[in-house]
Amino acid sequence: MAHLSPIFEVHLNRARNPSDVDWAAYDFVALIQLSVDTIALSSGLDGNLGAPRDAVLDEMTRGAAMMAPRRPVGEHERVARFVLDHLLRHDEPSPYFTVDYADADSGWARVSHQVRVLYETLAGDGASLQVNVDHTAVSLLLIATNRSLEDEHEAVIAVMQAQADSGRLGAAIESAEDALTLSRTYSANVRRMIIEAERDVSRIDYLTTLRPELSKASRHLERRIQVDGTFLRHLEGLRSDASEEQDPEAVRQLTVAASRLGEAVETLAELHTDVIGATPRWRDAQAAQSFTAVPATEIDPTADVLSALLTGGRLPSGADTTPTAPARLLNFAALANRLVAPPRQVLDVPGRKVPAEPLEDNEGVYEQFPEQFHNVAAALRGRRIAPGMKARLSDLLADADLLFDQPDMRTVAELVALAGGVHTARLRLRLLLALDAMMLWRPDGVPDRSDEWWAVDDESRASAPDLEFPDLLMHRRGPDD
Repeated sequence: MAHLSPIFEVHLNRARNPSDVDWAAYDFVALIQLSVDTIALSSGLDGNLGAPRDAVLDEMTRGAAMMAPRRPVGEHERVARFVLDHLLRHDEPSPYFTVDYADADSGWARVSHQVRVLYETLAGDGASLQVNVDHTAVSLLLIATNRSLEDEHEAVIAVMQAQADSGRLGAAIESAEDALTLSRTYSANVRRMIIEAERDVSRIDYLTTLRPELSKASRHLERRIQVDGTFLRHLEGLRSDASEEQDPEAVRQLTVAASRLGEAVETLAELHTDVIGATPRWRDAQAAQSFTAVPATEIDPTADVLSALLTGGRLPSGADTTPTAPARLLNFAALANRLVAPPRQVLDVPGRKVPAEPLEDNEGVYEQFPEQFHNVAAALRGRRIAPGMKARLSDLLADADLLFDQPDMRTVAELVALAGGVHTARLRLRLLLALDAMMLWRPDGVPDRSDEWWAVDDESRASAPDLEFPDLLMHRRGPDD
């Protein structure tokens, strides 16, 4: 605890520094842990070999930038330098912190203990500086700060809900700021994992390491977006019900709390998009580095092989180093005959009974859509429709259009690359959303017990530039359904 005291003290008091820096946006404990990780990777857990000061500052600056992406670059560098210099005790006569505590063995007398976290030494060239970690401090720090950001975020939101419902809006604002800080810290950690995985694919086992971590992150993000988004709408409802004339302070506090929580949800939603696109980016990095660790079972024959052959695109990495596939695996003659065969004519019998059952036998309908399109469609539905809520198909189509208004977003660029153009990618995503709604349609409006999603036709219609279509009402099962 003595070694950790200076660390937690500088974190808790970070907002007291008088300047224009948004200190509350940065998690100092995470930055300190990042510095320890950098030194440990360079010199081992003993920390006595150290790491170059510039390398440690660069890693801490990148971490600060991920925590507060909207703040200027100069502020990120200033925060990283402030944290590092504080731990190194710059402008102090000794690299040791003095920690006072009550000693039970001495009748609770006040005792002072000297501890140090980081210290500097000269490198072998006699000019540059190396940052070292105290042997005792590194072990304690890695153990004591091994906290679960997921659990901490869950607890903060639960506390904030109780504070808002009991009228303690000032405390709710502080909890909302904590939720924003946790969201930024979690986002920085996950993005750092993805960047490290793409930097050198030979060091990552996709099946046993990267994919489970991405799945875990995706589940956590989906829950946070649902729970925090629902609570955000609750706060907005409280703000709309409050009277500006009778209680303007409550309106102001609710506005600030909703703004902070909304920014936290937006941060997690952006991270969710990056997590969804992490797998194809890792495969691209794998191909660029001429290294393959993905077994054949992880290659999609339709999206990765057949589409590439038919369009003249690039085959998966390693295709030029493997033996030619035997004819029994891919019969091009039979495939060509199937592709050029005329469509089967359906006899239109006058007075024939119109089917009113849910669509079945839909296998093969989605084969034309790569996995990334399915992932983005699911993310759009999950973001628009919270558990127990509903939304129109036209709303989902509008969300798809808004997505393609951001051509610089990485996810949009991937969809465009897969489809061959912006217009084609947008139409494919809209078509997939419409197909999903059709497949989920329940004529009687009653879902099965196993259905998480279902669609109902309440005879509403929506108009597009080229057609009019049933504006199905998409439902998502909630705890009360």
